[in-house]
Amino acid sequence: MSGDSNGKRSGRPRFKSRERYRTFTYPQMKDGCVQGNLITLPMFGKVKVIFHRPIPDGFKIKTASVTKKADGYYLTLSLEDVTVPTMKHDFNPDSITGIDVGLKEFLTTSENETVAIPQHYRKASSRLRVIQKRVSRRNKGSKSRQKAVKQLGKQYKKVADKRKDFHFKTANNLLKKYDVIVVEDLSVKGLARTRLAKSVLDAGWSSFLSILTNKAENAGLCVISVKASGTSQDCSNCGVKVPKKLHERWHHCPNCGCSLDRDHNAAINIKNRAVGHSVLKAKSLLSNSRIVLEAYTVLEESV
Repeated sequence: MSGDSNGKRSGRPRFKSRERYRTFTYPQMKDGCVQGNLITLPMFGKVKVIFHRPIPDGFKIKTASVTKKADGYYLTLSLEDVTVPTMKHDFNPDSITGIDVGLKEFLTTSENETVAIPQHYRKASSRLRVIQKRVSRRNKGSKSRQKAVKQLGKQYKKVADKRKDFHFKTANNLLKKYDVIVVEDLSVKGLARTRLAKSVLDAGWSSFLSILTNKAENAGLCVISVKASGTSQDCSNCGVKVPKKLHERWHHCPNCGCSLDRDHNAAINIKNRAVGHSVLKAKSLLSNSRIVLEAYTVLEESV
């Protein structure tokens, strides 16, 4: 058996049953396919749709994807509008913060602002355990088992929706306060192989950082990722390495006497590592040149 481009063997081909096939896409849609709350889909005809927001005028529907989820069918439309200008990044490089994500608090900023970790999966684990037992006790292929599986899927989707809503609200609150947010370049896949896997996956750091980056780009703001190694061990005041085990939650530097919370210390280190970043350098040079130009204009007018 041949492998993929990376040389990884993919195993034997497996038939994809009807239950495992959940999404199909229409690569091209006709103009005027949406009329009111109806959309015309090839091979299905007119289908009633509940739009979560109206389609803006002038936008053209390019593709449509139908996805089967635990609580029903969802339609995803991709739109195009050639008149929309390219977003220009116009952020203030001085409005900057560093964030350290963790399991004690979801995140801590370099200004010592914290966001509590919600632990959606752990709070729902008792209910999930009951439904999972109900599934395992049903006979395979029976209608009662299908009903229990559907109920379990709805419960998992509820947990995922709560987590996604929390991520979006947290990202919005950060982008309202700061123009530049510095984050760690984490290897979440590696952390998910440790004994903290359940807590790491429940926090959803990777999903949150992806949402934060996309929303910052749409708003013309900036998210910078820096190297993650040593942020918790190095002193944010003098830079000396202060070794700490995972259960030690307080940073105390014997060299300079700096004493603060471990996550706060890490967030300051993350912020400091972005000082020499090329994006901030270019922005600061641009702002300095503008100040010099304005001062030269004022001096010329006075003469």
